[in-house]
Amino acid sequence: MSTKQRIPRSSYFVHEGRILHAESVPLDEIADHVGTPAYVYSAASVHDAYRAIDAALADVPHLVAYAVKANGNLALLSRLAGWGSGADIVSGGELARALKAGFSPDKVVFSGVGKTDAEIRMALEARIRSLHVESAAEIDAVESIAAELGVVAHIALRVNPNVDAATHPYISTGLRTSKFGIDIGIARELIPRLVKSEHVRLEGVACHIGSMVLSPEPLGEAVAIIAEFAAECAARGAPMTTIDAGGGWPILYGNEGADAQSHAVFGRALIDGIKRGGAADLGLTLIVEPGRALVGDAGVLLTRVVYVKEQVGKRFVIVDASMSELIRPALYGAYHAIVPVDFDPNANLPETPADIVGPVCESSDFFAHDRLLPPVKRGDLLAIRGAGAYTATMASNYALRPMSPEVLVEGGGFQVVRTRQKLEDLWRDERGID
Repeated sequence: MSTKQRIPRSSYFVHEGRILHAESVPLDEIADHVGTPAYVYSAASVHDAYRAIDAALADVPHLVAYAVKANGNLALLSRLAGWGSGADIVSGGELARALKAGFSPDKVVFSGVGKTDAEIRMALEARIRSLHVESAAEIDAVESIAAELGVVAHIALRVNPNVDAATHPYISTGLRTSKFGIDIGIARELIPRLVKSEHVRLEGVACHIGSMVLSPEPLGEAVAIIAEFAAECAARGAPMTTIDAGGGWPILYGNEGADAQSHAVFGRALIDGIKRGGAADLGLTLIVEPGRALVGDAGVLLTRVVYVKEQVGKRFVIVDASMSELIRPALYGAYHAIVPVDFDPNANLPETPADIVGPVCESSDFFAHDRLLPPVKRGDLLAIRGAGAYTATMASNYALRPMSPEVLVEGGGFQVVRTRQKLEDLWRDERGID
């Protein structure tokens, strides 16, 4: 498949003339301004994705709670909060960041299997919408801390529906063998205790079966299961208000041979699941927790070619980005489309396989193997697509590489929303030398 065929379809990243633009801004202009590697985000892409998911759930009371772990940049978070989004968080740091960005606490839900006492206390003091508890031991901790604070903790039980998301095993979270969630049989035994508790109020049921769920059917099946359980909880005296279907809504990461299911199709599957589970008459608010579906296609990672090396019949394109900036290929074998920023899609240039690799001394420091690529040379600029989610938020200082800048494009302008780290930042918090 040629580079032209592999360029992801997008209204926000388009070659105008020869140069790839983010909205109306040439990406080579941004690279000249901030250097490379650099993350670049389209605000319009995030906005339109949020509106599409919001519209997909318009037939029921709902809350779109953005999964902050996908991309926690404050500029993106503040815009999502302003558009009416809620936030799904998994740590005290994400809670603090969400509140800093302007999310209303009553739109914040706290997921995660290992919340510390300090994080539970922080959430209760902030009066967030709900703690999603994942074990009887966690309920003990929440109840104890709530009693100490003299408050009532609003909780949802994250149950494990044992539905196969048919995704990568590292991002599959809905099977009984997963560390996440509570088996429904065990959760059922907890209901009497929760109904009687003076400091814990069971108000919801939640699940999350995995990320990159390409078909809506598993999500609908999981929601039907937890909807039936929510109806049982209500019948046994729990004041149920919400059903949380988790995230998992996918993007294609440049696999242009497939057609993405629309957000509307996923929305219908969830709403139908609530009906099939017998909870439609409860008036529950449906919460969804999309992350990459909102920000994944909104970002690119800009990188320059450092060297081109050919040996034993193989071409290596060595770039200045690395697994420190984008670890997904090393971690999951993930696919990201890679295109030259200066490229004429109609030129029909000869293409040959290349390994696009970074400078870090790890064999896993690669972005693609045997990827068809037109001729490139030292100094050429490449754009790694689908880099808005789980890239900057998973970046590290491995090999003592300073964190790369993040740039937000809005229409014809752009601003640096996180500056590049300086070398002295790498040891700023260390002690032990004079």
